[in-house]
Amino acid sequence: MGASPERRGEILTGDRIVLTIPSDEGFEDVAQLVLGGVATRMDRTYESLDDLGTGLATLLERRDGEHDLTIELVLGDDTITATIGPFRGSALVSELERPGDGVGLRRVLETVVDSFDAATRDDGQWIELQKRVRRVAAS
Repeated sequence: MGASPERRGEILTGDRIVLTIPSDEGFEDVAQLVLGGVATRMDRTYESLDDLGTGLATLLERRDGEHDLTIELVLGDDTITATIGPFRGSALVSELERPGDGVGLRRVLETVVDSFDAATRDDGQWIELQKRVRRVAAS
């Protein structure tokens, strides 16, 4: 599943998780379950990962329903980077680039993640989301 993890006590960092969501309806929630597991494994607050989950859900709503989507999660010490794709066509990137006052994709992502970007790969458009995550306070 990727590079060797670095361990600090029981906290796991340095991992890369790849999840493919089938084009069939009903599999979108699996991404949220994986993200919740990541939060627990990294000893991170639910709130910090909930925002990233909102960003992922907003992107999953825009898939065409004909192709699988892949979500790559890269876990750093204090960040999680999620890359999702491939999206076909240029509509999604156009929506990201379009400034506006409404509650569109760009506005949602600007609100819930620290940064986002689009990249073109051979198989289509990929969107990268980055979120700084806070550790759960010790009791």
